[in-house]
Amino acid sequence: MEISGKTKIVGIFGYPVKHTLSPIMHNAAFTDLGIPYVYLPFEVKPENLKEAIAAIRVLRLAGINLTVPHKIEAIRYLDEITREGELIGSINTIQNKDGKLIGHNTDGKGFVASLKEDLGFNPKDKHVLLLGASGSGRAILVELLLQGAKSIVISNRTVSRGIGLVQEFSKKFSKSTLSFTPLSDLKKKVSFSQIDLLINSTSLGMKGEEFPDLPLPSLPPASIVYDIIYSPLKTKLIEAADRLGLVTKNGLGMLLHQGSLSFQIWTQRRPSLKIMQNAIIEAINKPGEG
Repeated sequence: MEISGKTKIVGIFGYPVKHTLSPIMHNAAFTDLGIPYVYLPFEVKPENLKEAIAAIRVLRLAGINLTVPHKIEAIRYLDEITREGELIGSINTIQNKDGKLIGHNTDGKGFVASLKEDLGFNPKDKHVLLLGASGSGRAILVELLLQGAKSIVISNRTVSRGIGLVQEFSKKFSKSTLSFTPLSDLKKKVSFSQIDLLINSTSLGMKGEEFPDLPLPSLPPASIVYDIIYSPLKTKLIEAADRLGLVTKNGLGMLLHQGSLSFQIWTQRRPSLKIMQNAIIEAINKPGEG
């Protein structure tokens, strides 16, 4: 990759940020398209976020991704945010449009794009079980509601957070039915035979954990089990669903599609998902990586 005075800089703000795979997939796509961009990781402490965002204008960066812990706080320092960003209450992408900083959230859109393009699944009028109610879960929830999901059961360890989501979004999306069930009561209170899509948006599974008492055999044969974890590529949840012959998808699809959307916001070009995917898988499979 040749760097010159014409090279446009994008990157990611996070703390910590050294383990991010975003530079790998974006730089692979820039090289593939032959466009003068480079993607860099920037370790930004929370107390320095305001100055870092101001530097986007000063240094004329083309855009920035945001990761933990900056997705919510960054909104304070922007000129504008999209509807999805407002509903979710967080952003993961900043676009520098001639000095105007616009906040986007591509997480939920990336998830739904993966459903539609990778699996041929449209969430409209479908019944969904969403495990997890944190940042990623909230982004996925908002996009599923915007897409017209018929019903969504939210299940989360923190009861107050799950109930809060139901109360907040039931008012905004009256055509969809929202409810909450604690993780410990899923087997007793949720009719798994009616679920079209089961999503794990929690971190459970990254270290080989299993979901206790999750009655996967009760899911319909055509249902989808989607785990947003991508390292490892196959969690215990995915393995269990595979053994039952269910359609499964890991979080690599969501990662690629949300990254592709950010890429398009900055460059107005569509990257090769295959190139990005190969770069990420190679990095994950390297000893000590992923």
